[in-house]
Amino acid sequence: IRMLKYGMYAKAVELLCFKQALARLAQIYPDMDMKRYKRSVKREYKEMLLRTPDIGGSSLEMNLCIAAFVFKLPVMMVYFVLNVDEMVTAVFDSPFMVKAHENKKCTLFIDNVQDKKVQESIASQTSKYELDWKFHYEKGVDEFYNTYTECGICKLGKRENCFEFVPCLCNVDERNYRNEGGQLQRTKTLGQGECCDFHVTLIK
Repeated sequence: IRMLKYGMYAKAVELLCFKQALARLAQIYPDMDMKRYKRSVKREYKEMLLRTPDIGGSSLEMNLCIAAFVFKLPVMMVYFVLNVDEMVTAVFDSPFMVKAHENKKCTLFIDNVQDKKVQESIASQTSKYELDWKFHYEKGVDEFYNTYTECGICKLGKRENCFEFVPCLCNVDERNYRNEGGQLQRTKTLGQGECCDFHVTLIK
């Protein structure tokens, strides 16, 4: 079984996430030794990646790296889920993330992008990778439905006994789609139920 690597995706996640997460944590725990904490997170994050099965080079591998990073934020002391949620929120509200999506053309609903998602959803049903996602995608005009029946982040959370932090990642989905020009409507998540029922419409 091939494992994830501490490579480009993993290092990009550190680069994009650490500064804002640490800034928010410093507001909560001003006397905390941040250098020691950062070293511990980096070490345990790398160790988690190296024991996590890969998913065959899928673009969703970045999602697993982000999840592994978030799951290792609560090292060294017992944090409440709220604090991890605040750190995740700080990352996605950061000036870098906001600027990255400024004036970005929405491509979620164009035919070739949706057709690719349809093919990926079909292929996902027979994926041989333990931590892969499985989903059903229905394309539409200025909207789509994407129902996930299996989630790599949920599987990793259970595998690492970190499942209580999965909702921290679910909570940023709406913001991510909005940054891409879509409005997410969802009534269920795999973190709290039997599926993730994404319905995304174009923001006009």
